[in-house]
Amino acid sequence: MKTFGDDVIGPNGNVIPITPAVQVGNLLFLSGQLAMRDGKIIGTTIEEQTHVVLDNIEALLTPLGKSLADVAKVAIWLVNPGDFAGFNTAYAQRFAKPYPARSAVVSQLLIPGALVEIEVIVSAE
Repeated sequence: MKTFGDDVIGPNGNVIPITPAVQVGNLLFLSGQLAMRDGKIIGTTIEEQTHVVLDNIEALLTPLGKSLADVAKVAIWLVNPGDFAGFNTAYAQRFAKPYPARSAVVSQLLIPGALVEIEVIVSAE
């Protein structure tokens, strides 16, 4: 097993005990990503936060020679079911057909102000 990524800093400035990315065999698993930079939530709309989250995912994938085009599976948590249409608009701007397999649920998130969390599985081949 290989691990990738720097410490994740939470909104209180403490390190969150997670590994941003783990490779097991030919699969790369990214921990759930929020629209967070330097411990602060960025963006107030679902579209803004979705783009920031996908930027964060790309920032983890790029040094590994991967991109959003290599994503096989996406899991999404939305705080507000009414945000689904706006999320889909932003998502479709970043992913091309054939889209990755995907699941989505509505759930409260642990970080105040976070509207969306996304985790991905990528082929590491």
